[in-house]
Amino acid sequence: MADTAESFGETIKRHRREFGLTQRQVAERLAIDVTYLSKLENGRGEAPSEKLVRELATELNADPEELLALAGRVPTKIKELARGDVEFARFLRRLPGMAESQRRKLYRQANSGHRKP
Repeated sequence: MADTAESFGETIKRHRREFGLTQRQVAERLAIDVTYLSKLENGRGEAPSEKLVRELATELNADPEELLALAGRVPTKIKELARGDVEFARFLRRLPGMAESQRRKLYRQANSGHRKP
């Protein structure tokens, strides 16, 4: 995982360079304007859609969840779950007010259920 101090733009730029790709090559592969990709890499302009973030992750072999977080995007599945589950929505709203230690404990608990046997 990348350094948490690294921005979304810095992260995609680093991944792109690690693959030896130009902005133009990546933009063409994703069917986006090269100036838009340049703006993303330099932290200017609107944040990309979830779809584009996932496409960038695939193209650059990056972790899509990390890129979504760095871009400030909440995955669609989370939004849909919050719309249909009031308790889950309340839980999400409480997260920012929790101490970091409490959040870390929740993360560990959630991840313990996803371990492979």
